[in-house]
Amino acid sequence: MDVKISVPRFADLLVEEVRRKREELARVIGGEGDLRNYYGELLRRVWMSDLSQDKVDGRVYGVDSSCDDIDVVGGGSILISRAIAVSVGGDEVRKLRLDAFFPRDIRDQEELKRLMREHLEHLAGLEAVERGAETVLIDGSLYARMTHVLREINIDGYEDFMFEYIETYAGFLREALKRNVAVVGVSKDSRSTVLKEELLMLKLRELVASLEPSVRETVLGLFGEIKRRPREALEGLRHLLKSGVSMEVYELFRNATSGAPDSKIIFSVGLGRGLSLPLQLSIEKVSARVFELVLSDSHEKLLGLLERVFPASRDKLGDSFQEKASRMIEALKSYPPIAVTYVVLEQGDDPIRVDVALKGKYPTRGESHFLEAIPEEMLKGLKSIAGLYAGPRSYNVLLLEADKRVRTTHDTMEMYHRLIMQELKTLVMHSRSDRRFFYP
Repeated sequence: MDVKISVPRFADLLVEEVRRKREELARVIGGEGDLRNYYGELLRRVWMSDLSQDKVDGRVYGVDSSCDDIDVVGGGSILISRAIAVSVGGDEVRKLRLDAFFPRDIRDQEELKRLMREHLEHLAGLEAVERGAETVLIDGSLYARMTHVLREINIDGYEDFMFEYIETYAGFLREALKRNVAVVGVSKDSRSTVLKEELLMLKLRELVASLEPSVRETVLGLFGEIKRRPREALEGLRHLLKSGVSMEVYELFRNATSGAPDSKIIFSVGLGRGLSLPLQLSIEKVSARVFELVLSDSHEKLLGLLERVFPASRDKLGDSFQEKASRMIEALKSYPPIAVTYVVLEQGDDPIRVDVALKGKYPTRGESHFLEAIPEEMLKGLKSIAGLYAGPRSYNVLLLEADKRVRTTHDTMEMYHRLIMQELKTLVMHSRSDRRFFYP
């Protein structure tokens, strides 16, 4: 008897694509050998194996957030955002915010949801600090939150939400550092390349040390452009090959254009349990639509640029715009330096990116951003990271518990829907794409 095997639809096309893009897949899925050969020696220079794992007390809080929306008939949206800070001892700080609006496009709606989640995390973290926390763990990068592109959100009533976001975040960090609280960002799936870029810059400085000063500065300048304009940077470097620049420098530039993130490099090199020497990052400029706000520029120049970036907010706020924009500028300037390291808690485990807010600037190695030593506030944060580790599936038990408690479900959103109708004493119908409704 013949047995027919069911083949999933499109499987034949998938096989064709795999065969056609074999090299591309190998570069992303594999590639450990090439990365290990190129970055192995560089990474060993800044890798430390000493990572203690001590018991963590109840004054450590983990913060996470979630949000979901109810799309209602007529094109409106009700956004419900929640955040929680939960301590090792079980104490909870809860935050919830409800916003109703008519979204104009999906991009602005998704941007507002992301910013609102983080904003509530900062408020929950601040209250945890006020309750006596010694360490606050946040899911995500602290530095990335400092470098959000400044732009208006094209939703009525929320155009200037970025002003509130930045003031709150800066206030949270300022209060935490004043009370000697370690604020720690933990990123499990990081696409960051800050470590790779710094390792390559270290090697590049060595390779160009013997070149003429003018050529050396030109090469270093081109490397500074490699991330934003890779094609132009590589073309500019080709013209310098006749001026004594080696092919090894060109190979380094090519590696800089590779998309391999720090976590992939660390995993490929396989140095085992330990951490990278922290990098010290400071915010000196931020992107504001098509402009760059260099925070050392005059206050008047920065205000002028913000008026061009936030025209609807300027019209909405009127005479109070300059006062609010001035507060945002001061908040941006008050952001503390951030120390960034990668931690491997067990042999073969994925690297975890750890960001820690610093009280001030610390000495670095030569011209690099690598710190000479690990600051006290980072040691405090690392102790919590190591002490709350429970294997690859539970890389931080406190953050996973916060995620579990704050995550919204379908049933939760339906309950919120009913509560809203009960309070308003009116029918709130779902949009046609999600047509479910309940009577209050």
